[in-house]
Amino acid sequence: MEKFSNEYFKKLANDLRFDLNDEEIEALKRDFIEVEKQERLFESIDTDGIEPMVYPFEAPTVFLREDQVEEVLSQKDALENAADVRMGHVHVPKVVK
Repeated sequence: MEKFSNEYFKKLANDLRFDLNDEEIEALKRDFIEVEKQERLFESIDTDGIEPMVYPFEAPTVFLREDQVEEVLSQKDALENAADVRMGHVHVPKVVK
């Protein structure tokens, strides 16, 4: 059985609430296959003894400004026009599985 079948992409698209035609599905298949090839290349890199990095640069970032709190809405004001508020948060219907 094909790993990325047309049915797989049709179900995925349906779950995300859009449609795909056969041409778009074939393009996605090619993209997914290419991504898998690139993933295998990453897996082949020997990272033994390499310390993980949290940030991609060794020099600290010094050009960011400090946040300055100015005008802040209260929670009551922020939620005032929301149609459905639950436990202090805006509640929206689920749109993606």
